[in-house]
Amino acid sequence: MPTSPKSLRLRSELRAEIERIAKRSRRSFSQVAQDLLEEALRMRACPGIYFADEPAGREAKVAGTGLGVWEVIRDYIDCDQDGQKLREVLPHVSEAELKAALFYYKRYPKEIGAEIAENAALTAEAVEAKYPGLLRKA
Repeated sequence: MPTSPKSLRLRSELRAEIERIAKRSRRSFSQVAQDLLEEALRMRACPGIYFADEPAGREAKVAGTGLGVWEVIRDYIDCDQDGQKLREVLPHVSEAELKAALFYYKRYPKEIGAEIAENAALTAEAVEAKYPGLLRKA
C-alpha cells in the first residue's frame, strides 16, 4: 500500500519505546509506528477488542475472554449464528463480548475469514506433511 511522508513530533519516551519494539522485531521504526497506530484506531472503533502477540503473529482478541475474534466468530458460525447456542459452547462469552466480536468481524471480514480458513487448514495430515514426526500417533 502506498504511503506518504508526514512529519510527527513524538515524546522521547514514546520514540524510545517504538525504537525498542522495532529493534526487537527487526522491523523499521515506520512499520512499527504504522502498526501501532492502526491497532489503536481499530481498538477505538471497536470497543472490547485488543491486540496480542500469538505464535502466528498479532491477533485481534475479545477482551475478557482470552479468545481471538476469529475463534468466537468461527464458533458463532458453527452454531448457525445463534447466540444462545454459542453461550452453550462458550459459556464465558457474554452478550457484550459477542457483540464486540461481531462488530469487529463486520468491519474486517477478510481478516477474520482468512484466520478462520488458516486454522481450518491445520489438519493433522497437513501438520504431519509440513513437520514430519511432530505429532504422536496413538
